[in-house]
Amino acid sequence: MKSGFVALIGRPNTGKSTLLNYLLGEKVSIVSSVPQTTRFQCRGVYNDERGQIVFVDTPGMHIPEDGLGRYLNDAVIQARDSTDVVLYIADTTRKPGEEEENIVRQLKISKAPVIMALNKIDKGKGHTEDYLEFWQKILPEINPLVISVPISAKTGENTDRLLQEIFSQLKEGEPYYPAQILTDFPRRLAISEIIREKFLTRLHEELPHSLAVIVDEITERSKALTYIKAVILVERQNHKQMVIGHGGSLIKQAGQEARKEIEELLETKIYLELTAKVEPKWQENPQILKQLGYFL
Repeated sequence: MKSGFVALIGRPNTGKSTLLNYLLGEKVSIVSSVPQTTRFQCRGVYNDERGQIVFVDTPGMHIPEDGLGRYLNDAVIQARDSTDVVLYIADTTRKPGEEEENIVRQLKISKAPVIMALNKIDKGKGHTEDYLEFWQKILPEINPLVISVPISAKTGENTDRLLQEIFSQLKEGEPYYPAQILTDFPRRLAISEIIREKFLTRLHEELPHSLAVIVDEITERSKALTYIKAVILVERQNHKQMVIGHGGSLIKQAGQEARKEIEELLETKIYLELTAKVEPKWQENPQILKQLGYFL
């Protein structure tokens, strides 16, 4: 039996969360077409006869513009330095550029072996060769990359081979989690991420990074009903109007979808109360960031 921790690292929107959800067979990480939507290190636990892999899904690595952005990049570096294997995920539909170079240079000093997953091959060969040449160009001497595997996180193509390569890099050891544990992501944060995803789906590119969700209260009012109160944080008054929608339509629709998914998560009926609040520059406010679950 083998076991170990594997960090999923890549720039925003490369398919890290999609891959994690596919491998586990269930949704444990937020998925959106909007780049940079994963904000936490979400752990997902994979088990089979070979052993246990604890995947750590990290925020997309990017060039930060605010306090939140710097925290997200620091979280990626922390994952790189505290896991047994780094799974670097590249989007082969896009040419490698400045963000990719930044990531590769960060991985240069990785003490853990690096496996490169060349994702989105379901859309064609793309820039697969460009990534292989790019990696060798940036790291001609010191190179922690042990192998590259073309995959599709969407269809699952080649993911069996990817798992085999990961297990080959892990050491023998006992499982870290019981077999029935799928994730150790805190319940409160999981709920806030479900709610945030429903708004991102509707607002698309309009409010991708200036929207956050704080779960203020989770109370079991009876054996059959749990009350949840959450606040949608935005930075401007016009953003608040967008979140609410005409006559409250958008916040109502997002709330209905979130409620269904949260009920599946908690396995109980819930009453979900959502409100929107303007909090200028919350991404630079350490107190709010800590309240949101970012431990700075």
